[in-house]
Amino acid sequence: MAVTQDERSSENAFWIETVDPQDAVGILRDAYDRQKAVLGEVAEFTQLSSLYPDLTAVRLELYKVVDTCPSALPEWVKHAVALTTSVLNTTPHCASGLFKKLDDRGSGESLGERIYASPRTAQTGDEAVDALLDYVRTVVLEPWAVTEEDLDGLRSHGWTDLDILDANNISSYYCYINRVANGLGLKTLTAPAPPIGRS
Repeated sequence: MAVTQDERSSENAFWIETVDPQDAVGILRDAYDRQKAVLGEVAEFTQLSSLYPDLTAVRLELYKVVDTCPSALPEWVKHAVALTTSVLNTTPHCASGLFKKLDDRGSGESLGERIYASPRTAQTGDEAVDALLDYVRTVVLEPWAVTEEDLDGLRSHGWTDLDILDANNISSYYCYINRVANGLGLKTLTAPAPPIGRS
């Protein structure tokens, strides 16, 4: 049974109908069960696509594939790429969870807060990582402006093509899900985080 907008609390509001976990069947039930086994619950974002169960299943698989790329990017750098993308896209739902992950990784004093405050310019103090974040900013804000020379610059900082592919895919994936969340009204925070606004 689909949950309508009128049946939802204002703090958990989407702008479309969704299928509650207890009402899921078939492919959707399998997808929900897989996520619940890992997270202990079915995420709000996962429920957004529940009217189209095949999409729900594929999105969960895409997340897993993007998240497990065997590049040399440290986990905190992957989280910094995803957080920078989500803050630039003004997506509080995604950004709040990433802020917590970055903070939990001990990635340095208040890097998450610096990204929230200045997503277009925040620096990590590591030249190679800062170059990668500059590339990510271009991918998010002006993808048409990326040049082959930009990738050569990343290579000169020691990033391999797999590292670059990983950063590109993380950012591109978050651009996609940021637009899904924002476009369907998922604005709730998944963890405490600073206010987010247009930068």
